[in-house]
Amino acid sequence: MMGQTTEEPQPWTAPTASASLGGGPAQICRVSRESDGTLRLNLSGFAMIGVDVALLWTQNGAGFSIVGTVVPPPAGGMPGVYMRVDMSMGAVDRRRFRRSSVQVPVVLILPSGQMFPGLAIDLSVGGARVIVDLDVDDLGEEALIDMVDGLAPGQPVTLEMLLPDGPAEINCQVHGSDEVGDVRLLFVDVDAETRARLDAFQETQ
Repeated sequence: MMGQTTEEPQPWTAPTASASLGGGPAQICRVSRESDGTLRLNLSGFAMIGVDVALLWTQNGAGFSIVGTVVPPPAGGMPGVYMRVDMSMGAVDRRRFRRSSVQVPVVLILPSGQMFPGLAIDLSVGGARVIVDLDVDDLGEEALIDMVDGLAPGQPVTLEMLLPDGPAEINCQVHGSDEVGDVRLLFVDVDAETRARLDAFQETQ
């Protein structure tokens, strides 16, 4: 079986990926590989040529990221946003997006303000897997329904995480959920300081 360190990144094999154009909010999309090597993202709307694209996805349990640039669509091409991977920028940074098995106390905050405590059990600077504590006393049936709706794929959520050097607050987008209370998150617009803190924390794991 091929190990993570030698596995080639293939976002077109993932069910969905998360794309951020020009540092904007993450958008869930499917990725396909064109014959000329460009990647087509099935996103609607206009994307300015030359804008940076950051693509995040999970492949065989590992987090991957590539950076590219929006390019003009080919003549007669399918609708969508086309990007070319910029290999000169070190498009795949496996070390930075290495996932670590951890146990970090967190709180998930829905846009409604509802808060759900839990534990991050899988962490990278690109995302996390969180297990929500379903045994809290005040988690009634109505709150559980709100949680399921609020943690559906594509929904925005805020993650408060208690790192060894203090709390961190990260904007996220729900990437998926295997079962109720078990949710995979993609981090959105992580500032440089928080990214450095996450990276430093991972180095200690």
